[in-house]
Amino acid sequence: MATALAVTAVGAPPSSASGRHHAQPVRLIFDTDFGGDVDDAGAAAMLNAMQDDGKVRVLAMMTSNLTRWAAPGLDAINTYYRNGNIPIGALEPGYDDPENNNLSTYAEHLAKSFPNDVRDSSRVLEAVDLYRKILAKQPDHSVVIAVVGGQTNLAQLLASRPDHHSRLSGAQLVAKKVHHVVAMGAQFPTGFEWNIRLDPAAAATVAERWPTPVVYSGFEVGDSIYTGRQLFFGTPPANPVRAAYELYVGFGNNRESWDITAVYYAVLGGNGMFRRSEPGVVNFAADGSNNWTPKPGANRFYLETTAPDGEIAGVLEEWMVQPPESGRHRHDG
Repeated sequence: MATALAVTAVGAPPSSASGRHHAQPVRLIFDTDFGGDVDDAGAAAMLNAMQDDGKVRVLAMMTSNLTRWAAPGLDAINTYYRNGNIPIGALEPGYDDPENNNLSTYAEHLAKSFPNDVRDSSRVLEAVDLYRKILAKQPDHSVVIAVVGGQTNLAQLLASRPDHHSRLSGAQLVAKKVHHVVAMGAQFPTGFEWNIRLDPAAAATVAERWPTPVVYSGFEVGDSIYTGRQLFFGTPPANPVRAAYELYVGFGNNRESWDITAVYYAVLGGNGMFRRSEPGVVNFAADGSNNWTPKPGANRFYLETTAPDGEIAGVLEEWMVQPPESGRHRHDG
């Protein structure tokens, strides 16, 4: 019954803040491969701005990138927005793999050059432990998870056993506490996308076994929506997100908005810019490639855009450049 309820409501986040009804903020966990592409930093900026505006309550941020710089880099962004109390969890804290091909320079730069309390990913909780701790305390069917990297943490959460946080197994805890997941990954109807390739087995596990609805924001959604340039002209050099973009794309340049579009939808729903597909089933091969099969009554969906790319980009960038604690509250959603 709980899953059926979630399916009917998945078009908008629980307690979705539309700006019209003074709804409660969406309870959200952000799961990111921070330190790879720079749109993860843009998504973190947008979440902080949305929290300032009362649209979302960020319960925690999880990193899935195997680098010691991911957690402190995230904390540097949160600290800049005066949200340094957001808990952060890490996959295998402090582990650095010289073969890690999902690492750019910006995470280390943010960790070393901007104020943060973490300093090293070894100093934060392991991601699954933090997931269980946070979820156990939330109202039933209330949490949205936005995952914009590999889905390793989610697969490990599903496999987790009862502990001091909850007597429920991971799958039971997810079914009881999570409303739905928005996952940046795959390409629809078929494709071969980076986030899935990071951990194809985990993506397949989530697609097959995750008990609540999953909405995929595919590669094609954010690939032609360019954001980031306004960070250089609308925010100060002290902004770590601006610094991340400058290192990754160069001063004054844009980047595709894969993670940013997914996070926007996770908090605010379609808002005339996105809609979800008819239900279906997504299958992932061992190499990370995917295909989609429509199936009435299923609880997997993918996003489609319903507005011009430039219009969407303008809305997204307005959130990305909003000053910390601006209190403007002037967005229409």
